[in-house]
Amino acid sequence: MAILEIGPLADWAEATAELLAVCVALFLPYYTDYQKKKHQRRNLKIVLQELVQAALEQRPDSVKTLDIFIKVSFLGNRDSANDELLMVGSHMVSLFEDTALDRQATQQEVVRLMAQLGLSVTEPVVAD
Repeated sequence: MAILEIGPLADWAEATAELLAVCVALFLPYYTDYQKKKHQRRNLKIVLQELVQAALEQRPDSVKTLDIFIKVSFLGNRDSANDELLMVGSHMVSLFEDTALDRQATQQEVVRLMAQLGLSVTEPVVAD
């Protein structure tokens, strides 16, 4: 009966460590890229939410700031997952700039669009 030699335990530990090192080296860049995109999307949502809220409250230059933010974000966008956010943001800018719509209808549509994105804004009370 032949006994199969498996070698010293140190060789097995070394081979396992090398295999783990190769796995980390191969998949770490994908994971860090995923985390970076996730954080960029989160930051984009936060800034969009704040700027839209400011535009709803009719703060000075808020619509202009929102427009510039959307345009700059379009230029720097490398993630197709952000396209919907930027397109809806662009549509909201056009709603704010459309003088044919009354303010109440604009606000309701913007609140609906933000809810569609999963973001919440409060509709300011209009004093008559």
